[in-house]
Amino acid sequence: MHYALVSDLLTKEAFDERVEKKAESLGGLVDEVTAAMLVVDELGRSHIKIKDIPSARTSLVSFFGKILEIRPPHEFTREGEEPGLVASVVLGDPTGTVTMSLWDERAQAAAELMLDSVIEVIGKPRPGRKEVTCIALRESSITIVETKKPPTSEIMASPLVGKILVAFDAKEITRRDGTPSTLQEFIIGDASGTARLVCWEPGLFSDVDEGACVSITGVQRKEEDGIVEYVVSDAAIISILPDEVSVLTKDADEVTEGQTSVVTGVVTSVSDVRTFITRRGTESRVKNVQITGSSKKTAVNVALWGDAADALFLPGDFIQVVNAPARLNRYGSVELSVGRGSAIRTVILPGERGSISGMVIPRPEGLSLDDGKTVWMLFTEESPTPGTCIQVTGICRNGRIYAETITGCLGDVGSLTERLNGLL
Repeated sequence: MHYALVSDLLTKEAFDERVEKKAESLGGLVDEVTAAMLVVDELGRSHIKIKDIPSARTSLVSFFGKILEIRPPHEFTREGEEPGLVASVVLGDPTGTVTMSLWDERAQAAAELMLDSVIEVIGKPRPGRKEVTCIALRESSITIVETKKPPTSEIMASPLVGKILVAFDAKEITRRDGTPSTLQEFIIGDASGTARLVCWEPGLFSDVDEGACVSITGVQRKEEDGIVEYVVSDAAIISILPDEVSVLTKDADEVTEGQTSVVTGVVTSVSDVRTFITRRGTESRVKNVQITGSSKKTAVNVALWGDAADALFLPGDFIQVVNAPARLNRYGSVELSVGRGSAIRTVILPGERGSISGMVIPRPEGLSLDDGKTVWMLFTEESPTPGTCIQVTGICRNGRIYAETITGCLGDVGSLTERLNGLL
């Protein structure tokens, strides 16, 4: 079965010849299967860990997995074709879990598998997902003692009660069956922690604002690798609660591995945005922000991925990190990861009221106001024209001015222009 992994590199005859030579070179100390695995490894198609399956860049992958769950075959009808059969098996290793699908005649083999046994699999991965289609499998003598817990899913018998912490914009997506749909994501929290909330009927939340405390019936609870997610059914009923729901909030000094909560801290440093190519061959961005808690004894790294890397943060900002998994990085320190289903934002604290006159300057981070001595980041709902001189009255804090009123003014255009030219 190992030839399938390298069939694009050499013929079956050439592969068999290599396997035979490999076995001979080792003095007959290994069997044919082991020799085939060694040849595959030499050709750059070695076994991978389960956690690496979603990001695999090859059309086929090979891995070992312990059988955690066997879902019996069920029949389905393909459009315009004969009925088909599909079964699935959940496999795990110390790095994660994956669902393996077995189709048609392979589905019948599911009845011959045994829980807690270890199998070697060659499969076709589904990019970005913890799913693989079985091409071939065999029993293995490999021992896997500990594995990640398999994913769970259940319809909640009781209403989900929590506070809407973040409401993301609704977006148009294509479902697996090819049909278009609208998806809206939220972050909800209570005293036990925070979680991602998914709704396929955004109209259900039309009267629900950020900060609202709600009770939702008709919710499916999913959990995988310790991360909880809720899916709201199309028939869900949402009620606004009059009482406040407390949310688990941690100071940056108190963060421990495995938590999802609201984490607060003060920014101490911000790295530049770094562009990189993902394992799937797409371009992405990352930026690191260091924060400290009230004791200021230790710094916690917050990794901002994708669009989150473009957000502006300045040393001294007080921020909230919402529903970012806390994991140990390669240095053994706790790190927060802000990506899908999590958020990071600046908390506006009291500042001094002031009035600043200057020129509106566009910057990559947004509009700024240059008064000839200091550059202030300008936050306003208005749209002042870049290059114009304005007077802004508002709250000034930590290099930002939050505008309350904006009026035009003549300003000292000459000195500002001279200063700007000197920076070029």
